[in-house]
Amino acid sequence: MIKINTRQKLLKATMELVNEFGLHNTPTSKIAKSAGFSEATIYKNFSSKDELIIEVYLEIKADLNQAFSVGVDHSIAFEERTKKALTNYLNYFLSHPDELMYFLQFSNSFYMNKVVHEMGKTKLEYVNQYITENIEKGYIKNMPFAFYEAFVNAPILEVARACHMGGLEISNELREMVITNVIDIMLVNK
Repeated sequence: MIKINTRQKLLKATMELVNEFGLHNTPTSKIAKSAGFSEATIYKNFSSKDELIIEVYLEIKADLNQAFSVGVDHSIAFEERTKKALTNYLNYFLSHPDELMYFLQFSNSFYMNKVVHEMGKTKLEYVNQYITENIEKGYIKNMPFAFYEAFVNAPILEVARACHMGGLEISNELREMVITNVIDIMLVNK
């Protein structure tokens, strides 16, 4: 059995409560109680509620970075490799509804300032390296990073959100269509 440490329990409780009550309606007292600790435990592990809120987002980014690379074979053609990576990305949010809801809420909050945005990008080391290498090889269009977020991130997040909200049943055909359209936006020769 995997033992969950204090910090992980606080992060999980924060994500669950923020998803239920919102960023501003989740006091540290409620987080501590849900995690089974005193409020002082939060401040032994984090300097502030803001740090705790940001850390949940950064943990999701780190998990996403890891999920993106699973089974991506660099010996196969770029388009197939990218299809696998983007499918991993979509599947991560389809199989992690709590992380998706937190990610969306956080991304649209005042917490998402330039500093936090840059911190989040550092958690996507594999993703950033993948984009950079494939720009250099001439496979991916050389665009500002914000464009990749808009053209790649937004469609995948919105499809996952629609699935979790009950408005969309995702089939393999629809999944393929989403990923193909995202790839078409990125590729140089499309």
